[in-house]
Amino acid sequence: VAFSPDGRTVAVTSTDGPVTLWSTTAHRRTGVLSDTTKGARAVAFDPRGGRLAVAAPDGTVRVWDTASRPPRPVATLPGHKGTPNALAYAPDGRTLVSAGTDRAVRIWDTRRNELVDALKGHTDEVLGVAFSPDGTTVASAGVDRTVRLWDVRERRLTATFTGSSDDINAVVFTPDGTTVVGAVGDGTTRLWDVRGGRQTAVLAGHTDYVLGVAVTSDGALLATAGFDQSVALWDLAGPVLTSRPFTEVWQTAYSPDGKLLATADADHAVRLWDALTHTLVAALKGHTETVFSVAFSPDGRTLASAGSDGTVRLWDVARRAALKKLTGHAGQVFAVAFAPDGLTLASAGADHTVRLWDVAKRRQTTVLGGHKDFVNDVAFSPDGRTLAGAGDDLTVRLWDVASHRELGALRGHSGAVRGVAFSPDGRTLASSGNDGTVRLWDVRHRRFEAALIGHSGAVRGVAFSPDGRTLASSGNDRTVRLWDVAGRRPWATLTGHTNAVWGVDFAPGGRNVASSSTDGTVRLWDLDPDARLADICRLRAGIGAEERATLLPGVPVAADTGDCGSR
Repeated sequence: VAFSPDGRTVAVTSTDGPVTLWSTTAHRRTGVLSDTTKGARAVAFDPRGGRLAVAAPDGTVRVWDTASRPPRPVATLPGHKGTPNALAYAPDGRTLVSAGTDRAVRIWDTRRNELVDALKGHTDEVLGVAFSPDGTTVASAGVDRTVRLWDVRERRLTATFTGSSDDINAVVFTPDGTTVVGAVGDGTTRLWDVRGGRQTAVLAGHTDYVLGVAVTSDGALLATAGFDQSVALWDLAGPVLTSRPFTEVWQTAYSPDGKLLATADADHAVRLWDALTHTLVAALKGHTETVFSVAFSPDGRTLASAGSDGTVRLWDVARRAALKKLTGHAGQVFAVAFAPDGLTLASAGADHTVRLWDVAKRRQTTVLGGHKDFVNDVAFSPDGRTLAGAGDDLTVRLWDVASHRELGALRGHSGAVRGVAFSPDGRTLASSGNDGTVRLWDVRHRRFEAALIGHSGAVRGVAFSPDGRTLASSGNDRTVRLWDVAGRRPWATLTGHTNAVWGVDFAPGGRNVASSSTDGTVRLWDLDPDARLADICRLRAGIGAEERATLLPGVPVAADTGDCGSR
């Protein structure tokens, strides 16, 4: 597809029909080009308006006047010895480039409709071309897995970028002209620095080859389209891990050593990310429906996942391989949790049960009843003796793990209970619910202690920091809130997600929090304001309260850290 410069017309190609023109305002078809355009692989509008170039399957580039009714052909540009795959106009419209199966990039003078030159260097089919914003450079990419830069005026090769492990299907410049972006067949999108020639980033998340790329005019967002039927949006300026945008990320879990972050994704995959570099390590496939929960074993060697397909799955973390599919639940499975000794796994589901599994033997050992509706979450106490479940029946239920006996039901939520978490000392249990509250319970006496109120909607996830001093909660109001456990008061609100935040997890050291959202992202938050301020102060001569509030949003100003004067 291609939009006209005024945005009022869109041209659409099809494998089984001619190119059609559509009005974006009237939402109707305004023109059909001749059958010579049937199966065209690319279209491009002249920036000056009116004319459309079509990469025709007969080896020609055909130019049409789309302003006339009906549209009429004005030029046929022969020369390709195969099928042209890609087209691009220079910003001033005076030059057109085309490339295709004959491995050449052809430059055309649009005023005289003549071939200027054929640039050769690619060793296989060329799939994509793009002009730099200033019109002086053309980027081309293709099956030879390279991006090549050409000086348009001197008609010579100036750079060859390598590093791709598969075909590069499309290419585009960022608006400032400093970066070239390639859509790669291995499911990644790769960025190269134009001046230095080095690969600066590999964006992973698609589960099949990436077909198209586009950058917003301000250069802030990158859109990629894949054969996995997804469109991904990437924040080019912020610490956002995009798993598969427009696909929910239900939960995150840090590995015990803090090096990996696992995500439970709605596209049926479990993904492992490098927590330090924010790059994708592996996509584990096996679930046939949405994955709701992930949990690492205490030794970090095994990962458990649960999903809408009614199964619990075990994965070998080192080998990135499936170990076992555990079946038994009669419906969706919403949560999994390992016992502290790693020998037992608990799962909770839509069949109103919590089930215990022998991890070594990979079999079910016990079914715990008691809940009268969906069980949404499950957690072991730090000593492994008590198990808690959160249910749609408005209760938190406790069981003795050794005897499998129910110890009691904690009541107080006025809506479904969504999450549960034990404090590191095991004395306090936190629960979150649709009633918008986080509730704290005395585990030993099984009594209510406090309600933490601040979210403006249902509260989904809840997690204690490793030292037990901070509680994190996430909710439908698109925020992550941090609470002072001893003082029973909020101390920070983390904003940035654009949809409900379902999961939240502390890194082992407690400095970072990961949050997962139905906006398709996982966000990583640095909770050490002093360390962040020190980093800022090393780069700046001074920082005032107003600038501090911008750089450290939601973090209160301490008397000794209000500026950089004392550092």
